[in-house]
Amino acid sequence: MRQSFTVLSYNIQAGIGTQRAHHYVTRAHHQVISTKAKRERLRSIGKFIAGFDIACLQEVDPGGRRAGFSNQGDILSEASGHPHHVYQENRAVRAISRHGNAILSRVPIVSCEDLKLPGRIGGRGALLVEFDMEPATILACVHLSLGPDDQREQLEYLADEMDKPRYGRARKIVCGDMNCAARSGPLSRFSEVSGLRPITGAPHKTYPSWTPRLGLDHILTDDTTIDHQVTVEAASFSDHLPVSARFQASSLPT
Repeated sequence: MRQSFTVLSYNIQAGIGTQRAHHYVTRAHHQVISTKAKRERLRSIGKFIAGFDIACLQEVDPGGRRAGFSNQGDILSEASGHPHHVYQENRAVRAISRHGNAILSRVPIVSCEDLKLPGRIGGRGALLVEFDMEPATILACVHLSLGPDDQREQLEYLADEMDKPRYGRARKIVCGDMNCAARSGPLSRFSEVSGLRPITGAPHKTYPSWTPRLGLDHILTDDTTIDHQVTVEAASFSDHLPVSARFQASSLPT
């Protein structure tokens, strides 16, 4: 039995591949149409995430025009070889784009909840999954809004959902693009009400990927008694850098 597993959180920006500030303009057409470069980039992302047991992805397009009307999650899982995967769609912009999250895993998934997060403007969500491992573990992949008021409301809603009796004494992990710092008001409040604390911090800067100045992508857990070997990964496929951590388990499927 393996006794550890790795978790990756990555905002993949729907494969658009912004790697310099001017790309927001010069690659703007990638926001509305599918291109060969984007498809190749998605396959490259899939090969990169193959090195992690659980990949939590934000900004995955599950079938808009900019994705060639194909689910980008399927392209990623085929390239990565993860046998278990769940997707959610949180917002659609007519036929142009669809926005969602995905979890790809080598650990079997027992259950999944598709949570729609509250906020003044809709379109944000969280995937909450339970894994087949010991100790029992639940994980949420989230993409929060930009404003602190919405972030606070969304995190309080998530804390309530993760505190349901059905999850008992399961270990809890939350990861995603939080759009705020580890010591921001919304995340500090979330830690107070949920008991989960960031294992990412000020040194783990993820945005923008070409000259990282802000830590917006985080992993939080109530299992903070050991060193989780947190790493900002050097992957230049998006305007965010991914962050990873290693967790211990008493038993995992081989």
